[in-house]
Amino acid sequence: MTALDLVLPTPRLLERDSVELALSLSEVWELVRHGDLARSKLIRALFALRTMPRRLLGHEVGPLRLRIDELQSTDDEPGFQVLADDAPCEVVVGAIGKVWQSDIPFVHVADATAFAAFSEPGFVKVAWALLLAPRDGLTQLTIEVRVDATDDASWRRFTNYFRLIGPASRFIRHTVLAALVREHGSPAAEENTRPLPGDELLPDALEQVTHGLTIAANPEAIWPWLVQMGCQRAGYYSVDVLDNGGVPSAREVHPELQRLVIGDVLPATPDSPDGFEVLRIEPNQLLVLGGLFDGEANRQLPFAASRPRRYWQVTWAFVLEPLDAQRTRVHARARAAFPARAHLHASSIRFVHHFMQAAQLRHLAARVEGRLAHDGFCDVTEGIEGAAIMLAAFLTPFLRGARNHWGLSEADAARVYPGDESIAEPRWAWTHGIEIDAAAERVWPWIAQIGADRGGFYSYQWLENLVGCDLQNAEVLHDDWTPRLGGGLSLHPKLPPLEIVWFEPGRAIVARAAAPPKARASGEPWAEMTWLFLVEPLSEGRCRLISRFRCVGSSDLRSRWALSPVWLEPVGFAMDRRMLKGVKERAERKPLSLKNLLPPSETAPERDSSA
Repeated sequence: MTALDLVLPTPRLLERDSVELALSLSEVWELVRHGDLARSKLIRALFALRTMPRRLLGHEVGPLRLRIDELQSTDDEPGFQVLADDAPCEVVVGAIGKVWQSDIPFVHVADATAFAAFSEPGFVKVAWALLLAPRDGLTQLTIEVRVDATDDASWRRFTNYFRLIGPASRFIRHTVLAALVREHGSPAAEENTRPLPGDELLPDALEQVTHGLTIAANPEAIWPWLVQMGCQRAGYYSVDVLDNGGVPSAREVHPELQRLVIGDVLPATPDSPDGFEVLRIEPNQLLVLGGLFDGEANRQLPFAASRPRRYWQVTWAFVLEPLDAQRTRVHARARAAFPARAHLHASSIRFVHHFMQAAQLRHLAARVEGRLAHDGFCDVTEGIEGAAIMLAAFLTPFLRGARNHWGLSEADAARVYPGDESIAEPRWAWTHGIEIDAAAERVWPWIAQIGADRGGFYSYQWLENLVGCDLQNAEVLHDDWTPRLGGGLSLHPKLPPLEIVWFEPGRAIVARAAAPPKARASGEPWAEMTWLFLVEPLSEGRCRLISRFRCVGSSDLRSRWALSPVWLEPVGFAMDRRMLKGVKERAERKPLSLKNLLPPSETAPERDSSA
């Protein structure tokens, strides 16, 4: 446990950036603990912009310096101060204030204990730490930022503020670390020259590029993410629009993608089985991929085959080097052999590879360490599409009748379904359906884990998170997310869950929000709704999923307005339609059968990655 864990143990925001420097632990400590971290002109300009309101109000602002030694807080001049100093491994700095105001009102506290205990509403607590860790004469330097608020209203003010200032904050941290690397060097040169397993497979390589990143996890936590790589599989965690056909890389470990044997080929493109041949597998230690490509015939050959006249032969090794119980250095080395006339082409590929490989390691670390943002670029673009569908539905109320039975005939929508007895005469309702090319038993588990606190709703995740759902749509099935009669179906963290009033495993769930009996009896406003999920077999290997929503409420103007289909139906139609499609996509997904370039006798079970 670090001192930062004691100062701010449960932050609502956590961001971490790291570099490795070719200096000893004591040398790095002297630089960052006692030196000026704001040597960049650009950083000085950004700080000058931040202090401009104080200057305009007539306050005196001295020259910018970012020395931890000079960070002091007093009752007369509260601000950032050192809360913990554990030389030469950690220093923690913190402040309490209303940071969203142009002239920040800070609060002084006596020490780290008082900082941790402070709870007066209306403030945020900001703490950042410099963490140093030695490794073979090198030093890893990490800047970790944590933020929490003393109440929800202050957190909302901070998040609005951080949307504006957050990019500048990250830029400053990256610039500080990059400046240290430029001035004092990194282990990159040493990393690219040291021998690594897999080098022997391509001894005459003309090009070699090595990247490395330290991940705060043991090799066993990293390995499953590497094994499931590949287009048409989990992606490569790099720039998906460039190397995965725009399909987002997996955000979860997929059990069905954990089996590899020597000779398997991980697809490099979304529309071809050709790609990277598995050359060596040592679980939790080493994965070496490679390929031999015939440029004239435009085909892939087994790696051990004779080289054609125009060839590219490459290896791509991932080496997991444990540093201690909680950290692993991931080395990613690419080597290439090719005819002499291809040097110019190789140089251009080197630049692209550097960009893609660095992104892959960053995104891999974010996944393994649980730091991956809920919503990526694809989630945002898909959410914009969902918003457009809502707007179109809002502008076409005359099509509401057709939308209310989307995916079903009028006769099927008019049937009696489980749960209808709870609301015999709804004020308005919808019944949507979709046919799925999968057996009901493959569809049902996805329905069973629906909920904001479990598998999400497989819909427009970004839109749901915009209204505070804080969910992540599941990519895999989780056996522990099992519903039960009398249990709850959570729609939003701040709303009481719907009660599951009908549960027929493998077939149907009905969740209900019942009106308070006292409200009905006293004439107060009330509302009631039910939501049915029904899986109906159609034929062998095919079924239909039905989503049926019904609601009713009191007759007062406020309730009728709040439950009006004018507002709720466009949103409900867009989100429910996408949910049904999301279940269909997941249930119909079949694991890719990998091409293997070796004869069956050469793919021995003992080389299986699951060993």
